[in-house]
Amino acid sequence: MSNTKILVTALLTYLLVCIIGGGAYYYYVMSAPPGPPPDVIEAQKTSPAKELKEEPKEETPEDKAAKEAQAAEAQAQAQAKAEARKKSQEDQAKREREMAILTASMERHKNGSVTIYSYYKPERPASGLYLHPSMVEGSRTRLQYELYYYYNINDGQGTAWIFGDHFLIKAGGKHYDLPLNPDKRQKALAPDAEWLSERYTGIADSAWLEALRAVAAAGYGTMTYYQEGGKSITAEFTGDAYRQVKDMVTLYDLTFEQNKVQAEE
Repeated sequence: MSNTKILVTALLTYLLVCIIGGGAYYYYVMSAPPGPPPDVIEAQKTSPAKELKEEPKEETPEDKAAKEAQAAEAQAQAQAKAEARKKSQEDQAKREREMAILTASMERHKNGSVTIYSYYKPERPASGLYLHPSMVEGSRTRLQYELYYYYNINDGQGTAWIFGDHFLIKAGGKHYDLPLNPDKRQKALAPDAEWLSERYTGIADSAWLEALRAVAAAGYGTMTYYQEGGKSITAEFTGDAYRQVKDMVTLYDLTFEQNKVQAEE
């Protein structure tokens, strides 16, 4: 092939490539979506970026009043709680002082986790009828009673055995007749029959608590141990007999209240 043909062929090939490339460019330009006008592009370049965050709303008088009311209510509640806590602490300190005064004259016995509060009881008292209260403090607080009848042959009364089945308390203008179970009666007799005793012990239920509280509130009362249709003996709640009932009932109520408050905290 001559040089002339080679040159013509190269030229034709170049022209063909230019025509194909120009056609493709023209098609791309004509089919692409139109862009923004030049003035818009310029405005986008010079304008500041929009803030995505909205401007905060101006607080209205109603909103301000509602916030102030909520703050005042929260402050009042906090103050009320502080005052209630202070009063609870004062009440607890007062109870502890009163309990310390009451137990100062009592005997205290520890039995494992249980503490028993009672009063001294002579082994051989004067002939008569006695009611000995006591309190047990442990997992539960319980008020207990011991009804004790003691008879000495030398007292000249000749009462001897009563075998009572009832215990009657009179106080504050009311009568509290408390039945006793004879199967739970404890008896004792001296070897020479010089003395004898009858005893009942138990936990004070609601009827007993009501009767003992009546004695404590009235400041006076009487107790009668008797057998229905048989013998009886009566004694008064005076002096130590009254004081011991009153103080033990008060200690029981204070301890019960103390345990209740501690359980709620």
